[in-house]
Amino acid sequence: MPEDPVNPFQSPQATPDEPPSVVSTVVDEDWPFEATELAVIEVIEPPLGRPIAPGRPWGKIISLLLLGLVGLYGLWIGTMLLVAWLSGNADLLSKLTMQHVPTMLFVILPAVMFLLTISRHYFQPDYSTFRRLGKLIRQRETNAIPSLNSPNCQFVAIAPRERWHLPEQELAQEVAILHVNPYESRIILEGAEHRFWVPSQALLKCGVDFFTKNNKQIWVVCLVIQTKDGPREVGLRIGNVDGFWQSNAQRKSVAEKYWGRIMLLKQAPLKNAKTT
Repeated sequence: MPEDPVNPFQSPQATPDEPPSVVSTVVDEDWPFEATELAVIEVIEPPLGRPIAPGRPWGKIISLLLLGLVGLYGLWIGTMLLVAWLSGNADLLSKLTMQHVPTMLFVILPAVMFLLTISRHYFQPDYSTFRRLGKLIRQRETNAIPSLNSPNCQFVAIAPRERWHLPEQELAQEVAILHVNPYESRIILEGAEHRFWVPSQALLKCGVDFFTKNNKQIWVVCLVIQTKDGPREVGLRIGNVDGFWQSNAQRKSVAEKYWGRIMLLKQAPLKNAKTT
């Protein structure tokens, strides 16, 4: 049967978008390094490879709830003390002071500070995501990385440049464990859905870059690697699974720390400095 004629006045039809990728296509340029090997990106098939949603900021929510309860308790005590003082009841004022003020100072406040510390650590998004990723990786018969507690392993979020305009909770395309292996001179990324094998000789460029979300600087280690499809960029936000809170300077320092570890794998001098 003949095909339907094309209407030249018809509005252009929307085409489906390409599926999101963990790497970004880059324009070929004069790279600081010359690649003599290729990086390999493997797809880990389900059920051992599956998306892991970023953790929710439960630590922040729990902290706000605890502070709200303490504030209500303090407001209740203050109201009772004010009523006793205005009524001129010295006995009641003394009794309330002796009962509640020491309890507030020596029991409630220390307990709340302890709970705040625990909640901010064990309920922060990166820590909960890291635990779920670790559980998934341990189910795999073939595991490219050593123990998750190895000093050369670090939880990272793969954040392509195309997603840097999104809210912070949506930046990560995938989460992974970064393993910088100085003995075999290669980088391994064991992700939730992909596995990266990056020999040091497949690295074309390495630098750090940042963008800002609500006055918070997000620092990213940017790797340009040579693949069979051409140069591709991988953006790695170093996860925070050890500390309780990081300043902009601390996030920058951590990113530059892993930039330095990766650069130690290279023997050739770098043309450009740390920033991309």
